[in-house]
Amino acid sequence: MPGAKRKERVGMDGKKLYYRRKFREFQENARLRDWLSAAVFFLTLVGLDAGLRLTHRGCAITRVMSPIPWVFTLAWALMLTALVKLLPRLASRIAMGLVGVSADVLFLTHALLMKAKGNFFTFSVLIFAEDGFRYIDASYLRVRKMIWILFAGGLLGVALAVALAPRLRRRWWERLIYAALVPVSILAININKQVNLTDRLAIHVDIMQSSLLYEHFTDTTECVMLTGMYQHAFRDFNLTYGVYDALNHAEHRSAMSRLDAWYAAKTPDPDNEWTGRFKGKNLIMIQLEAIDTWLIDPAVTPNLYALRENGLDFTNTFTPLYFDAGTFNTEMIVNTGLVSPFTGSKASMYSRNAYPESLAHLMTGQGYTANVFHRSTGDTYNRAEVHRNLGFANYISGQDMGMERLDFDSDMMAAYDRMTPEEPFFTFIITYSAHGPYESSPVPAKWYDTVAALLPEGTPENVIRGYAGAHETDLFVGELVERLEAEGLLDNTVLVFYADHFDYYAMSNDYIMEKKGAQDMNMITRTPFFIYDKGTAPLKVDKVLGSYDILPTLVNLFGLPSDGRSYVGNDAFSANGGYVIFSDYSWYDGETYWYALGGAAPTPEIAARNEEIMERLNASWDTMKLNYFNR
Repeated sequence: MPGAKRKERVGMDGKKLYYRRKFREFQENARLRDWLSAAVFFLTLVGLDAGLRLTHRGCAITRVMSPIPWVFTLAWALMLTALVKLLPRLASRIAMGLVGVSADVLFLTHALLMKAKGNFFTFSVLIFAEDGFRYIDASYLRVRKMIWILFAGGLLGVALAVALAPRLRRRWWERLIYAALVPVSILAININKQVNLTDRLAIHVDIMQSSLLYEHFTDTTECVMLTGMYQHAFRDFNLTYGVYDALNHAEHRSAMSRLDAWYAAKTPDPDNEWTGRFKGKNLIMIQLEAIDTWLIDPAVTPNLYALRENGLDFTNTFTPLYFDAGTFNTEMIVNTGLVSPFTGSKASMYSRNAYPESLAHLMTGQGYTANVFHRSTGDTYNRAEVHRNLGFANYISGQDMGMERLDFDSDMMAAYDRMTPEEPFFTFIITYSAHGPYESSPVPAKWYDTVAALLPEGTPENVIRGYAGAHETDLFVGELVERLEAEGLLDNTVLVFYADHFDYYAMSNDYIMEKKGAQDMNMITRTPFFIYDKGTAPLKVDKVLGSYDILPTLVNLFGLPSDGRSYVGNDAFSANGGYVIFSDYSWYDGETYWYALGGAAPTPEIAARNEEIMERLNASWDTMKLNYFNR
């Protein structure tokens, strides 16, 4: 009926007018909009931090409902909200946008790094960010959908908070409330630290001392889950960029004095039957990119397998990842004998510090020529400058070598003559072909079918790609040895092989754990280390070693002029050392695996080992941070 339709239309129009009127009233209520803007911004910040921890629950010992991270999260969100609301309108909106988007990007960065590398973000990785971005692959973006939903929700929340912010001159009591919230938040953060973290009380849900974790702030994943991402970012930034150090010059002076005492008291490794065994021989040291223990296979990598089985095979060597740049991490450790600070690593630490007992400095001091060969350009990780600082004469890139295919290790043979200059020589080669991600690499694509035919049915596709990359590296090694033999150099040349890290590019930690018989992410870091000398009988050495033990072992074997006290590790053939230190302060000595965050009370013997480990690490960190040897 026409009348009924007219009434219906009038009713609908009435509702529209009603809602429009309410919306106008809301728009005109500047004070309500201001408080809603603050609430939305606060909840967005809390939601991002909580969302990160909720979506990654179980990746650390801290439970999601532990009060410690929640206090940090709420206090930081409250303080940031109050600070932006204290600003004038335009500045407030700009600040909200910048802070909110930064928090959203930080959330996504944490999630993507966890997917790609198995740990959260730390500012120390920005030293290598430009080079790391070169290896980003689409597979790293395949995080769970909830991550992208939270990321989009964060952007929407920030946009809404900015849009709600009105033109408003706040009353004195409103400004007072926001101003008071800032010291209240800071007080809450500091009380949380003092009560829960820095008084060494055993109140943390799952571990004996959360204070130890917070104090040293080394395990990024554990610390993000313990403190929330805002407190983590604040402390991590200050540690990484030396803010705490700059505020405490007196501590620097006392640290130098402690180092003097440490080095003076340290007992050097005594000589043994292996001392000077390779004195005067040429050295070719090859850092194997991502060649894990299970990738050395008689069918797929027969050359590496034969050299290992006919050489000195150190079967219990581990290469812990002390910071994100895995290749550069091990590269520095093996060449300096020191472990870089887990946080606070500055680029100048590698390119400017003095390392008088680096391997290259010791070798060139004995009349050796020393050169580095790697497919990447010299500006990648600033390698050209870093290696010159370590005592190498030249950094020779793939382009310098005349490589036609930069990803294929076998093409490095184009530079064979430069690798074997007038004797004696020290040649350091860093391979690349097994580098991931595999999906975008031409190397696995070339050798995939060849390698797949050699492996059992059901082998995961990405694992086959890993074998394919290792196969290409093996071809290079085979050609190199064949050429050395043909030219009569093999009799007087020692070949040293070690891996830069376990093969995390396989993207299947469970598979790798099964292959290695490992139980967790520390024990998964066992990697190959073997030495081939034609005149030396094969030997299996089962002493537990870390990557920091490689340099003192070579110093002993080549009879180089160092007593080893400047190094974190020990000669593999001495009675000293015999354990590996992991990045979370856990350790393993072949019999005991002490999981530092496991919650069990240490025995007196374990406590003594823990103290020894901390002394070694602190000495190494202070040596690098203070440029101790530049005296």
